Amino acid sequence: MRLMKTMKSSVALTAAVLLTGVAASSFSGTSMAAFAQEDGSGGQAQGQGNQGGQGQGSQGAQSGQGNQGGSGSGQGGPSADSDGTGGQSGGPSDTSSGGGKPAWAQEGIPEVELGRLSVARSPDQVLERSLEEALSTWDAVTMEDFYSLPLENADVSILSELSLNWDNLTIYDSPLQNLALMKDILEDGDSQLEVNNDTDVLMAVFLGVASDKTVPITTETVIAVTTILGYPITGDDAEDLAKDAEAVRIAVLAGHG
Repeated sequence: MRLMKTMKSSVALTAAVLLTGVAASSFSGTSMAAFAQEDGSGGQAQGQGNQGGQGQGSQGAQSGQGNQGGSGSGQGGPSADSDGTGGQSGGPSDTSSGGGKPAWAQEGIPEVELGRLSVARSPDQVLERSLEEALSTWDAVTMEDFYSLPLENADVSILSELSLNWDNLTIYDSPLQNLALMKDILEDGDSQLEVNNDTDVLMAVFLGVASDKTVPITTETVIAVTTILGYPITGDDAEDLAKDAEAVRIAVLAGHG
């Protein structure tokens, strides 16, 4: 009996030791796992979180710059250069209308054949460069006398010189340069050329020389071109300018052949 009690005691002691070991092992594993999660894995998760935040921040910044660049590009652009079709002579067109479309894409522009005058649709920077080129090639000795003449009704006039003395003239022939010089007047009512002449006469010369020799200039032509340039001329002013510019075109046709 004593032996049996001793054996039972030994078995119980062994079982207790084993249970204690398992419990200790479980506790140690749980504690270590929790510690690792708080220290090692937790730190790693925090590091990944920071990296993720930085990555998202960088993408956000790039996206913002892209949107700004797109907006800048839209505004520089040709345009969208002056996109209204106002009706007052010499007044700038309303750039807030038409959903950002350039002036030549707006409604209300007469449908006329423009020929060489279609270069009026060129972006502002192209016309500005053409104006700079025209001003830089101005020659007072060979050009001032012609651009200072009266349009007509004189022994020597712009019309007589164009039709009878074409081969001896030095004038602006480029459509872009002529339209750039015309827009220069439309912007502030004055010309940067060093000549003493009425600006209406100068605009008639610029428009008449810029046009095709065989395409008539009408009131609708004037309205279309000046609207495209962003400074629409309408009514009697458009009719008067068309009449004078058409006379210049005819004189060029006669002199140039």
